[in-house]
Amino acid sequence: MLDTIKGLHLELTNICTLKCPRCSRTTFLETFKNKNWTNKQINLQDLQNFIDINLHGKLFNLCGNDGDPIYYDQLFELVRWVKSNNGLIQISTNGSYKKQDWWSELAGLLTADDKIIFAIDGMPNNFIQYRINADWESMLVGIKTMVASEAKVEWQYIPFSYNIDSIEPARQLSQELGFDFFNILYSDRWESDNDPFKPAIDDQGPRYEKIVDWRQGKNVEIDPQCKTTHADHFITADGYYTPCCYSANYKFFYSSDFYKNRKDYKISTTTLTTVLSKLADFYNTIETVKPKFCSFNCPRL
Repeated sequence: MLDTIKGLHLELTNICTLKCPRCSRTTFLETFKNKNWTNKQINLQDLQNFIDINLHGKLFNLCGNDGDPIYYDQLFELVRWVKSNNGLIQISTNGSYKKQDWWSELAGLLTADDKIIFAIDGMPNNFIQYRINADWESMLVGIKTMVASEAKVEWQYIPFSYNIDSIEPARQLSQELGFDFFNILYSDRWESDNDPFKPAIDDQGPRYEKIVDWRQGKNVEIDPQCKTTHADHFITADGYYTPCCYSANYKFFYSSDFYKNRKDYKISTTTLTTVLSKLADFYNTIETVKPKFCSFNCPRL
């Protein structure tokens, strides 16, 4: 598997300034009344020691379940390390509350092979209905700086009930601002058809239909993407390896073997090569065992 790795998915921090209602961070804090939560950030030295492979051409997807990577204290140091080893960077962010000099420094580190994704679900006058606490004016500073840089810039748009009619105006605004891409990303986080954020769209896609079947206890075959894309290797903000971000989601993680045997996946005491050598049985039996996080994230369509 080492020869086929295309990239890694890093949750550099679980710190975020937003309170998006369907985010796992928000739901965890609301469910457990802020108990058992501490802000975490990946130890950069541990990460560098853990990733004991050639980084050339590998994509480092900086996103995560709970945090926004732009609030990671050592983001610039991480980007410099990846770029100096010929790796690629993709950053997903809301982009709020950073100043011009910060964005200018980031822009100077990225090249045309890199991408930054701004999550903006609506127009400036309504997107904060979901991206609660976001700040358009500071986001605009980042957007203008990044579209003037070498890096590719994408507007990511999740359709909700409040913004379904704003898609085309947002697409037009993205073009006016100089974005390279406008990407509509359909959500899978609806707990029921009565979710007030769920858009009035008849076809939510085949994956959502399979998720509904699985929640109803029906048999759902899986098509684990971790075995085919080889780009989903996930590192949590508190320094643990899991096969993908869904396996690290709190709704699945604490009942999984990756939690029960977490000492084997702690990046400060092992390496990526060692971890992957231990996962042969996991990948050989994954389609028959069908872990919950696979049934949710990777149903066979």
